[in-house]
Amino acid sequence: MSKILIVDDEEKLRNLLCMMINSKGHETEMAQNGKEALSKLFSKTYDLVISDIKMPEMDGKELIREMKENNIHTPLVYITAFATIDSAVEMMRAGAVDYITKPFDEDRIFITIERALNFSGLYSENLCMKQILREQESGYDIVFNSAPMKEVVSLAKNVAEVDSAVLITGESGTGKELLARFIHKNSPRKDKRFVPVNCAAISPNLVESELFGYEKGAFTGAAARKSGKFEFASGGTIFLDEIGDMPLEAQSKLLRALQEKKFQRVGGNEEIYSDVRVVCATNKNLEIMVQKNRFRQDLFYRINVFPIKIPPLRMRKEDIAPLAEHMLTRFPYAKNHKISDEALKVLESYTWPGNVRELANIMERSIILTKDTRLITEKILGFLNTSQSPEQNPQGGIQIKIPPGGLSLDQIQRAFVKQALSKAENNQTRAAELLGLSRARFRVLLKNMEGEE
Repeated sequence: MSKILIVDDEEKLRNLLCMMINSKGHETEMAQNGKEALSKLFSKTYDLVISDIKMPEMDGKELIREMKENNIHTPLVYITAFATIDSAVEMMRAGAVDYITKPFDEDRIFITIERALNFSGLYSENLCMKQILREQESGYDIVFNSAPMKEVVSLAKNVAEVDSAVLITGESGTGKELLARFIHKNSPRKDKRFVPVNCAAISPNLVESELFGYEKGAFTGAAARKSGKFEFASGGTIFLDEIGDMPLEAQSKLLRALQEKKFQRVGGNEEIYSDVRVVCATNKNLEIMVQKNRFRQDLFYRINVFPIKIPPLRMRKEDIAPLAEHMLTRFPYAKNHKISDEALKVLESYTWPGNVRELANIMERSIILTKDTRLITEKILGFLNTSQSPEQNPQGGIQIKIPPGGLSLDQIQRAFVKQALSKAENNQTRAAELLGLSRARFRVLLKNMEGEE
């Protein structure tokens, strides 16, 4: 049963409409002009308003204008004595979803009402979904205390205001997509779509069709035209995650789309304008990949207009405690959970190879294990896989067990330096970070090694 408000200055017409609509099981209320109707709309919620256009004090056009200004989104159907194409267009432009004409045709009225109520249901569902998405978006807040992250957020805020291409780099799990969403939310495009695309998850021969779409018959299985991610993101932001895994052939098509702001669907000839903001991310060293001809140099320069590097969690220990506290509010089954000081020390002593993503997993597991006590203690965190980090002695230093036959300190140092370089794809700054050294200190070690060899 729906609640419908009938607005007309003629009492007989109001009563007639109410009787007809009530006979179909709907609930109706009446108002004799727009002013009275607006007062009712402020105090109650209706599924539909049926209003005459010409009325004293406040007519139908003023009513719908007031409804818009006061964010009352109830669909409105106009009553009119006559209807032409021009008058119908005018009513739709005013904001009405439909109209009915005098004298009333009962079948026509019921068809119009059902159609308008369907629209009302869809609109309400849309508002509900938007609210859910807003609540979900609140989970994308960037939580930090450290100076490195303050700089990252400051850079993101600055670039958000313009449409420059952004390249976000950092290890897996550091929150690259989170930062991309932050840039979108603070940009003029925030009311449009944010479309994430994981380039590593798409089959190499399907990357082009996923990004730009395809025409019917473009290849086997293309039974109908399909829009790509660039079209879907029109007016908004497209986030190309793991851009370093994009095949070279697709890179050339992407470069053209970014340079000319145009693209063609696979199998098509039509030039489609691309109005999107592009943000890319990778955990790989694209400069090294360019040198090895695994990534196009011209595309690298195109997407690297404004680079932002997110430091790994182990390089910003000050963020661990606030992040852990914040994560307690994210899970629906976390009710008044707390973390002991000793547990926080355990979290801060860990090196977090999986970064913030790993921290989220650890917190979720801890919450499940403490659903009765609601207190995460050092003992609860005993499952933490400390084998992924250097073994700690009670004083907090690194503990390395010397084998019976002894070992060479120089060999260990060289092995760690080589491992760091390999893991960082020969990026010395990144390798230095992995070893907790300054770049200058790392270069001294490297130079000494080369001299010895």
